[in-house]
Amino acid sequence: MSPLSSPPRVDVTASDFGQFGDPRGTFCLITDEAGLTSVRCLPGKGYERVLHLALPPGQSLGELLAERVPADADVLVACPGRFIGSPAPGELGTRRLSVLPAGSTPLTGGHVRYFLESAARTDVAGQEAAAEEFFERAGASERLLITDDTAGSEAEFDHGAGDCVWNQQAGVLGPGEQQIFPAGKLSVTAAEITVFSPEARLAGLRGTLTLRGWPIVHRHADPADEPEQRRLFEALAPLVSHAVHLEVNGGTIDRVTPAEAGARPAAEALEALLAAQPLYRTVWELGFGINTGTEVMPANCGPNEVHGARHGVLNLGIGVTPTTRFALAFLCPRSSLLTADGTPLLGARKAVRRGRLQRTSSASCGCH
Repeated sequence: MSPLSSPPRVDVTASDFGQFGDPRGTFCLITDEAGLTSVRCLPGKGYERVLHLALPPGQSLGELLAERVPADADVLVACPGRFIGSPAPGELGTRRLSVLPAGSTPLTGGHVRYFLESAARTDVAGQEAAAEEFFERAGASERLLITDDTAGSEAEFDHGAGDCVWNQQAGVLGPGEQQIFPAGKLSVTAAEITVFSPEARLAGLRGTLTLRGWPIVHRHADPADEPEQRRLFEALAPLVSHAVHLEVNGGTIDRVTPAEAGARPAAEALEALLAAQPLYRTVWELGFGINTGTEVMPANCGPNEVHGARHGVLNLGIGVTPTTRFALAFLCPRSSLLTADGTPLLGARKAVRRGRLQRTSSASCGCH
C-alpha cells in the first residue's frame, strides 16, 4: 500500500509483529482518536485479546499504562503528532513496548498505515542475525572505513579511540524492554543515546563523508519550530540528487563542500546551521539501517532511519534535541561500511557481487 493513499481502514494482526517475540496474553495498540476507526488490530495466534486505546491529550504514556494496560502486555504505540516520552522503569514493568517515532517529523496517517503493514512483514530473526554478525565483525576489526565509490570519498572510524556507545534497535524484545517501531537500526553514538554531552564526540572519525540521499529534520515538542523545520528540510532536499562532502576530523565537521552545482543550496544551508550553532559540528551518531522490508519515504520522515534497502544503509546524525533546536539525520545509500581489510559490512559495496565472471550467451562474433 502506498503511504500517500488514505483507505478508510487498515487491518493488522498483532501476532505478525515479530519483534514482540512469542505472542501471549494481551496485545495493546495505542493510537490517537482517529486511529480507533482507521486501524483494526486482530489478535492472531497466541494473543488472547487486543486492547485498542487512544492516548488522551495531556496524559503521558506511563500514566495510561499504569491505569489501563495489563502489567505483562505487549504494547505498540502509533500516535502521529504526539511526542511520546519513555515510561519510567516502574511504569513499564515487564511490558514489551515498541513506539513509532511520530512526533518529531510530520508523519501522515498514510505513513502510519504503511509502517504498520510493513512491520508486520519484518523478518525479525533475520534482523537479529544481521545485528549479531555486524557487531561481531565490526568489533573484530581495529578500524572501519566509510566509502562512497561514486564520489571517491573515504573516511576512517577508529572505534577504539575515545568513548562511544553501540546501540541495537532490532531483534526480539525481552520483558521490560522498549524499541523503536518499525525495528531495524544499529548505531554508534558519542555517548549514551538519550543524554547529549557537548564534549562527547566520535573521536576516531576522520576523513571525507559524502551525503547524498533523503535528509531528516527532527524537532522537539514546540509547535513554533514547525515552519523553520519545514524550511530547513526543503533547503536540504537537493541532497536527494546532489552530493555534499563533509570534511571530518576527530568527530568534528571542519568543512562543507558541494560536490556539484546542484548541491550548493544544501551545502549553504548546512554551513549556515553549523556557523550559527557550533554544537551541530559534532558528529553525534553513525547509524546503520538494516530493515530491508521498508521503502524510504519521499518526505521528512523519521522512521526512514531504519531503511536498509537490500544490504543496509548508513546514516549520519548531528544534533540532539532539545540541546539543539533540531536533530538532523542524513541517509547515505551510496556509502559502504568496510572492515580494515576492505570486507563490506553494509551498504552499496556489499551489493556488488564479486568472484564470478560475467558471461554473455548471445552469438556476437562480429561476422554477421
